[in-house]
Amino acid sequence: MEVEKYNSIMNKFFKSPNEAISEIINLQAILNLPKGTEHFLSDLHGEADTFIHILKNASGVIRLKLESIFKNYMTNSEIQDLLTLIYYPEERIKLIKLDEKDIAGWYKKTLLNLIKVLREISNKYTRSKVRKALPQDYAYIMDELINMTVESSKESYYENILNSIIELGEGDNFIIALCQVIQRLAIDHLHIVGDIYDRGNGPDVILDRLMYYHSLDIQWGNHDVLWMGAYLGNLACIANVIRINCGYKNLSILESSYGINLRALETFAIKHYADDDCKNFKIKNLNNDTNPFDDMGLLSKMYKAITVLQFKLENRLIERHPEWDMNDRILLEDDELTKEDIALMNILRQEFVHSKRLKEHIEFLVRKGSMYLVYNNNLLMHGCVPTNEDGSFTKIQIGDKEYSGKGLYDKCNEMVLNAYNNKDKYAIDYIWYLWCGKHSPLFGRDVMRTYETYMLAKKVKENKNPYYDLIKDEEFCNKVLSEFGATGEYAHIINGHMPVKVIDGENPISGNGKHIIIDGGLSKAYHKHTGIGGYTLMSNSRGLYLTTHAPFCKVKEAIERKIDLQSETTEIQQYKTRVKVKDTDNGKLLQDQIDVLKLYLKSYYHMDIE
Repeated sequence: MEVEKYNSIMNKFFKSPNEAISEIINLQAILNLPKGTEHFLSDLHGEADTFIHILKNASGVIRLKLESIFKNYMTNSEIQDLLTLIYYPEERIKLIKLDEKDIAGWYKKTLLNLIKVLREISNKYTRSKVRKALPQDYAYIMDELINMTVESSKESYYENILNSIIELGEGDNFIIALCQVIQRLAIDHLHIVGDIYDRGNGPDVILDRLMYYHSLDIQWGNHDVLWMGAYLGNLACIANVIRINCGYKNLSILESSYGINLRALETFAIKHYADDDCKNFKIKNLNNDTNPFDDMGLLSKMYKAITVLQFKLENRLIERHPEWDMNDRILLEDDELTKEDIALMNILRQEFVHSKRLKEHIEFLVRKGSMYLVYNNNLLMHGCVPTNEDGSFTKIQIGDKEYSGKGLYDKCNEMVLNAYNNKDKYAIDYIWYLWCGKHSPLFGRDVMRTYETYMLAKKVKENKNPYYDLIKDEEFCNKVLSEFGATGEYAHIINGHMPVKVIDGENPISGNGKHIIIDGGLSKAYHKHTGIGGYTLMSNSRGLYLTTHAPFCKVKEAIERKIDLQSETTEIQQYKTRVKVKDTDNGKLLQDQIDVLKLYLKSYYHMDIE
């Protein structure tokens, strides 16, 4: 680029070389700060209350901060009081005001304690970054209080700020704002390693929360792409989504949350299954929800009706794509789609593709998501890298070409984007394959045996891909990491998808610490199988930590009885030296900015700058 043109571009951003110098100084200082805390969760499966509580308590990070700050000044009960306030400030303030006699004194003490917590939790960030996290209405006052000094000349100044907040009736709002900032700064970046949807009754609540989260990425799970396919009009995906929500008595998600009318399915089920006892179609009611379709076993009839339609629709897909090598899954004898079947599915398709709220959520999933991500040298993926018994990566045909390893993941990512952006018919079909296909990297099993379960009442094992045995070996882990360009002492594979059955002695960590499965069964449906309430993984500047959670109580109980999520944290790896921003992916981007600014100064002053 010509020097004059280059300087012209830089001058649009900087009024003078001195501004560029200031920016270099600022960026170089940031590079030497400790890296922020990363938070990894997977397989949320609609468990909104548990997920939101984990976000609020940052997997125990906030508790550790309070215990460090107040261990010599507060009892355990007082610390728990403050923790519950930080997690649920609005609800706790209402309860406290009913019992507290000296409310002015409580406000003052609480404000001072929260300011101490915020100061401690924000001390590894720049003052500029903290300011950006503060609510606009209170930013100046909070900034002053966080940076409060012990100078006697300023005592009355700070005293008057606190008194004014209370006297002007802003105590509640200010406390709520402080608590929200503490929650926000406890976690610098959030990773969701797949499966936001299905089983629990709050995937829409989770997505609403994620849409306003300050910094995150998502790796799609097979349940997520299933909903993407449904929104894009894939009839087999639509049938699967409705079947799962019938089975877990969650039709309110479809009808109330997404405005999808199921009356046409109700009418169809009554007509064709009125005398059918649907004995194999038992409903799980994990959330104790009532449902308008409960009367006379109607929900079970709808459940069977949509399941049979699912098999018919899947058979058409399998026949249309012989390259998927799934002809052995055409099991339904009478699998012809009638005119009535087609008419019903077209009605349901219109409901899905025209759901405004579903569109917003799928658009967000596409924008923030991907099949995999290498972030700070960790490889994040929901399922597996399809692998042969001998350890070689399986070649899988997509269209007229074969792909394996990273190339397969890149191609699958391209397929999802092509389906969403271009409405490509083959890509929309392929989304169903990603949900449950024979070699789908998101499914990771030989076959989904839905037919055997419902039509034959037989529980047949779904065999895992060889990847899940091979990954226990460190050498194979390094092979996978190298394939995706993640290498080094601190590189790990972070998977979700396969619940770790702790109750049976299974371990989430394998491959000499190189492989970590963080699906511990956050969903209520898995608690009896895993024996725990889920996992979260944290990476801060000092190391990598796995937190094991007990099942969470109801939010109302947590607020009223001041109950936190019981958790136990295990150190997976301690870093030899404290990791700084300069050692991260973001640090590399900041260094690039510094290098560009130095080039600008060099061309401006016509001199060498190191």
